[in-house]
Amino acid sequence: MLLLSGIVTNARVAVSGTVGALILVIPVAPGPGPGAALGTEHRQATAVQPPASSRVAQSTGLFATACAAAGSCVAGGNFGGAGRPLEPMVATQSHGHWSRGIPLLLPAGAAAQPYAQVTGIACHTPGNCVAVGDYQYGRSGHLQAFITIESRGRWARAFTPRLPANAASPSSAQLEAVTCTSNGSCEAVGSYQDSAGNAQTMVVAKPPSGPWGQATEIASPPNAAANPDALMTGIACNAPESCVAVGNYSLSASQFAAMGAVEVRGTWHQATQIALPRGAIPSTFAAITSVSCPTASQCLGVGQYAVSATQSRAMTVTESNGRFGRAVPITAVPRGSSVLPSTYLLGVSCRPSGLCLAVGGGRNSSGHSVAMYMIRSAGHWHATFPAPPPGGTAGPRQLSVLYSVSCTSPFHCGAVGYYRDQLGVTHAEAAATP
Repeated sequence: MLLLSGIVTNARVAVSGTVGALILVIPVAPGPGPGAALGTEHRQATAVQPPASSRVAQSTGLFATACAAAGSCVAGGNFGGAGRPLEPMVATQSHGHWSRGIPLLLPAGAAAQPYAQVTGIACHTPGNCVAVGDYQYGRSGHLQAFITIESRGRWARAFTPRLPANAASPSSAQLEAVTCTSNGSCEAVGSYQDSAGNAQTMVVAKPPSGPWGQATEIASPPNAAANPDALMTGIACNAPESCVAVGNYSLSASQFAAMGAVEVRGTWHQATQIALPRGAIPSTFAAITSVSCPTASQCLGVGQYAVSATQSRAMTVTESNGRFGRAVPITAVPRGSSVLPSTYLLGVSCRPSGLCLAVGGGRNSSGHSVAMYMIRSAGHWHATFPAPPPGGTAGPRQLSVLYSVSCTSPFHCGAVGYYRDQLGVTHAEAAATP
């Protein structure tokens, strides 16, 4: 993952032996105030172990999660160790307990060192899920997208989706997010390299019955650079064939912009630029990274933008009836933030009541980038740094982030990410509130 002035961009990171995984499971219920709503008391964290086949100490990272019911979630990321391949894995929570990680089988032709990861997960029901991600293949090490299906608790070997007709050869693509609706249809978004060598956004869809179709391009906004370097990182649907995707694209080599696109009756319209809050400065990490659609007519996206060369600020945008409003800043900061706080959001999940939980990170008073979550209640945002896991205390190597969140009724939420402890030792861990 690229780090700019301590700010995490929208690209996922594959663990490299210095980063571990953190799973934070937070039931959230409306209460008399934000503190009560957040459910601040929690049990001792428990480790999420790497796959049983591991013979050496492994590092793990988790970048996506989906919860089908309270206490029933799936998380995906990767695992590896010094001199070992970085391979995709999933872990399953059942009745509140997390299993060991399970390695996923990559398509034939994956590189010996595949640098692979799960970046998106969606579930129809417990044990029936879809995971997407990317891996390196062949001797050239080009990046390729993959999709894998879980049916009745068993994950099939991943396969490569068919890319748009104008894709480059050899191909290069990645999938960042996936969503499924109640009728069994699914859609995933990411990017691919076209025959001119430009990075374009793409979407690939699966009907309620039948196989995944060929991916199609989502046209970048009209003011995109010749090479838009575009990437969709979030997708949500409020009905079958009625979805919203978000991400960012390049205006120039030194400036990126946030964008969003809508699908209407199965047809994706050209993406549009999302206006940043007033006071934003040009940067390479402005993005709306995740989106959630709590109602049939409205979706909410979250992300970040730059307010100075070393400071970012979380932002949110509303999409209603096919139109994106101007993004607005989220000025809430956690207690214990630095004098010049820096916040960013990478995942969001909302309920029809209007209650939302968003996750990401911020800069604390010690100057470290650490995990953060925000809750929106009655239209107001409140931010909190969660308590660090055992051993994940302050130190010169302190780093943590929450990537993804999934909430179910009655507003039980699971969030995943990673942390590094003060000694640089990697950890995989799960925590739950009663």
